[in-house]
Amino acid sequence: MSSTQPIELGGEYWSAQLEVFDALEAGDNDLVVFRVGYAGGKTLLGVDWIHQTAVQVPGSDNLVMAPDYQKGGPATYKTLFQRLPGENTVPAAGGDPENSPIIQDYNRNEKRLTYVNGSITRLGSADRWNRYAGSEFNAIYADEPAHYDNTNLYDLVEMLTSRQRTQQGPNVMLWTSTGAGYNQYYDITERQVNADDDPLPWADRMKVIVGDSRDNPFLPEDAREKLERQFAGTSREAQALEGGFAAPTGLVYSDFSRERHVRPTADLRERVTDWRAYGYDHGWDDPRVVLEVGKTEYDQLAILDEFYRENVEYQRAVDWLTDHDKPEGVVYSEHEPEHQRAFRSAGYRVEPATKDLDEGIPAVRDRLDWRDDPEGKPGLLVADDCVNTIREFQDYQEDEVGGAGAVDHSMDVIRYIVMAIDGESLEGGMVEIEW
Repeated sequence: MSSTQPIELGGEYWSAQLEVFDALEAGDNDLVVFRVGYAGGKTLLGVDWIHQTAVQVPGSDNLVMAPDYQKGGPATYKTLFQRLPGENTVPAAGGDPENSPIIQDYNRNEKRLTYVNGSITRLGSADRWNRYAGSEFNAIYADEPAHYDNTNLYDLVEMLTSRQRTQQGPNVMLWTSTGAGYNQYYDITERQVNADDDPLPWADRMKVIVGDSRDNPFLPEDAREKLERQFAGTSREAQALEGGFAAPTGLVYSDFSRERHVRPTADLRERVTDWRAYGYDHGWDDPRVVLEVGKTEYDQLAILDEFYRENVEYQRAVDWLTDHDKPEGVVYSEHEPEHQRAFRSAGYRVEPATKDLDEGIPAVRDRLDWRDDPEGKPGLLVADDCVNTIREFQDYQEDEVGGAGAVDHSMDVIRYIVMAIDGESLEGGMVEIEW
């Protein structure tokens, strides 16, 4: 860059943002997370870091990711363009990024900024993150990963961090986001566990900085007061202000909580009787799901184990029962004759599941309730090893019910079992269904 005037990048930052910059520059982190409430300066920080890296590391290749291109336009990408030095740099407002003295070219079709020193910043989207598998990146910024609804964050971290092996560095990925329910973002950044609920093997290479939006001195006072009026003292305060987590609004099973309904697997197995039931769901396409359910001494249903696999044949679900010597019991199954025959051939009784949503969801809610029990015991418990079932409970939303894209496979199976058990009408046993 040749200019007689100094070019300023970025601006002033508050204490939590400065802590993030320190973590990015430390050299011993693969992933830095800035978790903060609304109006905490998340996106501004992220795009400033990308611009600074592009200028400081000539010829670098950098990536900015939004949830998808549609959501990224008015938020992430707009801020990226706004934070360029110069005037009239936002394409959506009739400007051109090439008006900035640090930008040589903006290719709208390829969604790529080229800086005058040869560095590149790509405008990416998390809905198709694997398109970047063949690239190497100096800096990666993921905006709002808690809202990457169609992206496996574990796969994303594994693939993208493996692509950060450049000579110049900094070879760091930055996430900035509020919490958004108890999803993979929560498991990674708060519980620091992997997809199997085991400790993250790379947790020592992750730095999480948490900020409270009310501590942001650049937030106008009227905006701070508005946020406090709306969220302070509510169930959303932790998420909206403190950089913590809250259950999503509109949950189907809002009563479910880890504290009340989840128990250690070994403890739960010691409490159940010999009685067993199973449920099977093959979803719209994948995954295949089988749940093993027992009963406690208080007649509580206890989900003891789960088979939850994508891209496998239905026979794998049947083999899971026999390979693990699961006790005899009824399998409440999806209405696929071929699948049902396979379970029968393995020695299990099979009954077609009752799939009614209008009756099934209230029946599960009744099981989750504890208020009418003299000792406050819920009628449904889940073993802590059943990580996929727990995640579905914590993130199954009312506007997803019955939809083709809903992640509700365990929820379907639980509904099948509860409808069968609580709808039994014969003394001492299950309803016999005519074929």
